[in-house]
Amino acid sequence: MSGEYLELISLDVWHIVASVLNLLILTLILKHFLFKPVQKMLAERQGQVDQLYREAEDSRAKAEEDKAMYSEKLAGAVEEAEGIVRSAAQRADRQSDEILADANRRAAETVKRAEEEIEQAKKKAMDELKNEVAGISVQIAENVVGRELNGDDHRELIDSFIDNL
Repeated sequence: MSGEYLELISLDVWHIVASVLNLLILTLILKHFLFKPVQKMLAERQGQVDQLYREAEDSRAKAEEDKAMYSEKLAGAVEEAEGIVRSAAQRADRQSDEILADANRRAAETVKRAEEEIEQAKKKAMDELKNEVAGISVQIAENVVGRELNGDDHRELIDSFIDNL
């Protein structure tokens, strides 16, 4: 029995060589059928992850550009809106001034026409009053004098009467 144990414990060079060859063959087989496909799959996965990172970075950069562009457009739109409001206010002021000037002009024309009409009415009333006074004075003079006056006497009498008023 001790021989059998010795055989098991003893080192046989051919046995070691066979074991090493088996190990090498097994390693090559595992490398070819297991390690390379797993490494290839890991490389593909790493490539996909890298691609996702690149796309995310590109999207982030595009979003930053879009944000800057929209901010500029918004600032431009705000400035344009302020310009439109300013322009509308200026137009409204101009129209208001024009309307006021037109109203003032019309009012002045109306006042001038009214003053002219008043002046004409005043002259007409004075003329009518002169004629009436002349008629009355002629009647009075005829009654007082008892005779009829000629045109010159009549005018002279009227003028002196009006001057005395």
